[in-house]
Amino acid sequence: MDTPSASSAVAAAAPASRMDLPLFREIPGHHAPTPFYLTDDMYGGLCLELAGGELSDKVGKPVADPHTHECPEIYLLLSPNPGGGVIEVVADGRHHTLTSPATFFIPAGTVHHFVTRKAEPGTYCLGLLLTGSTQR
Repeated sequence: MDTPSASSAVAAAAPASRMDLPLFREIPGHHAPTPFYLTDDMYGGLCLELAGGELSDKVGKPVADPHTHECPEIYLLLSPNPGGGVIEVVADGRHHTLTSPATFFIPAGTVHHFVTRKAEPGTYCLGLLLTGSTQR
């Protein structure tokens, strides 16, 4: 008699989820489709979305034109080593320099974009979009 392996038992118990990540979406103002790792339609309806990616090939290149979102967003700047990533965020015309590790809150409706100034391999900027604060 066959007994199920531990991995098949775990797989059977795990909730259904998307395995084809990231999910790329066209976002107004962005220069290329944006990779999303969590969306508000996953797991029965989340109140947030997580988007972004690795920055080492984007130094000096904006990933988007100035734009707004209908919901608040939190930037998460992460790198393998402290100080390994630096971005310049422009929010409502004010310039802010972030050095990893860092976070930055962008209120809903704020005109914003960022430019990568330094990024060692493995540096990520992720945007946590708080979609639960708006109706979609």
